[in-house]
Amino acid sequence: MKSSMLGYIAGFLKYGMLIFWAAAVIYPVVWVFLGSLKSTESFYLHPWGLPDQFHWEVYKKIFTQYHLQINVWNSLYISAVSTLVVILLSAMAAYGLVRLKWKGSKAVMGMILIGIMIPVHSTLIPIYLDLQSYSDNIDTRVLLMLPYIAFGIPTSILILSGYYATISRDMEEAAVIDGSSLIGCFFKIIFPISMPAVATAGILSFIHSWNELLYALIFLRKTGAQTLPVALLQFMGFYSTDWAQVLAAISVAMVPGIFIYMVLQNYIVQGITAGAVKG
Repeated sequence: MKSSMLGYIAGFLKYGMLIFWAAAVIYPVVWVFLGSLKSTESFYLHPWGLPDQFHWEVYKKIFTQYHLQINVWNSLYISAVSTLVVILLSAMAAYGLVRLKWKGSKAVMGMILIGIMIPVHSTLIPIYLDLQSYSDNIDTRVLLMLPYIAFGIPTSILILSGYYATISRDMEEAAVIDGSSLIGCFFKIIFPISMPAVATAGILSFIHSWNELLYALIFLRKTGAQTLPVALLQFMGFYSTDWAQVLAAISVAMVPGIFIYMVLQNYIVQGITAGAVKG
């Protein structure tokens, strides 16, 4: 009887903490969305309450007056291309470092992973000085992708190499016996069965590129090339701010991240925990 009571108490505490954590995560998202539907007067009078009237026209305004769709497309373009390049390069690099035996592989892995310890924005000035001379001949969005890719590769290699270490070599050896090349083994066997790790590395790279502001603010000086985080600054006035428009733009910016997490959540959990169970 006593043990069952302790079990009920433990279950109550566990699920209570989970419910509290879920509410703490979901509430800010709901508050931002509801705040975007309020009038300016209602927002200042009742910032934490429900809207008196739902003003859906604010979403039409941010797309027709501020042309936010251009910034959304720029963010999608930069984030998607950067993520694809990061995944391709990181997957091949991790395969060569973990699945192939050669001298110096551990040293090379250590040098690559040093990149994780370097603060991203500490390199802004030297990278900008090196790349600004190309801004007249190359699309600045392409120049912005270069640091995104460079800083996304070390983390992706760390995730993918941990997952590759858990994969049995039997299928790979059988494929080599049947005449498959190393490239064939990678693209036909290793890469397809490592989708959980690929999804994890991809979502982290995408979210970083999607949310990054400082590099985009410095590199993208043309209005038509600016990403969504940079465009959010135009809604902040010097003397006053229309918070309904700000929150509406933030709501739009949250959609891709939430959607990707919902679709790939199972893969993300598998990819993060795969390397941890390696004996």
